[in-house]
Amino acid sequence: MKVLISSHIDTVFQDPFARVKNNGIFLGACDNFASVMVVGRLLDEPDLYIELTEDEERNMDGCRYVARQYDPSEMFIIVLDVEERAIAGKKTNFTVENWHGITEKHIKRALKEFNGHYKRIKEGTESEAWLYKELGFACLEVDIPVSGGLHSLDSKARIEDILKVSKAVKAIADYVRDKTREELGDIYKVGEK
Repeated sequence: MKVLISSHIDTVFQDPFARVKNNGIFLGACDNFASVMVVGRLLDEPDLYIELTEDEERNMDGCRYVARQYDPSEMFIIVLDVEERAIAGKKTNFTVENWHGITEKHIKRALKEFNGHYKRIKEGTESEAWLYKELGFACLEVDIPVSGGLHSLDSKARIEDILKVSKAVKAIADYVRDKTREELGDIYKVGEK
């Protein structure tokens, strides 16, 4: 499989900002600057396709455009987003949500070195992963826990979590790259509910 990283650029704020504090906290519009930081750490990774999308909060036009550029039969998509810390848990570094076209067994294998540091949520809140699924792509979503509200200029993410997510995304990409859709299992066809 080819691997695409899809991360939206939030359009909720007119003047969003984010900054890294000395105490290892990323503060500001973490939704979705925290995911963009992960993307930045993956730019030098070979054979990764990276797309930044817009309009995730409204109609997902950016994600629809991206989907039209690729063949669902050969592309695995990793969506990056954020999740409320209260849902993820205090000690959790990230969540894996909304997976389609890959079995939980394969997710566990891909992330075996992160065992105990992440939480799996089969059907999380609506995201770009939902649309990619509808369009027939195998995909999953990796979310960085944030506190202080998702659409807030005062939200916080831990730099430690952002760094772990970068490594986890690379581990998932390395794992699925050597597999076919059939090997990943849980095949989803366009039009199935």
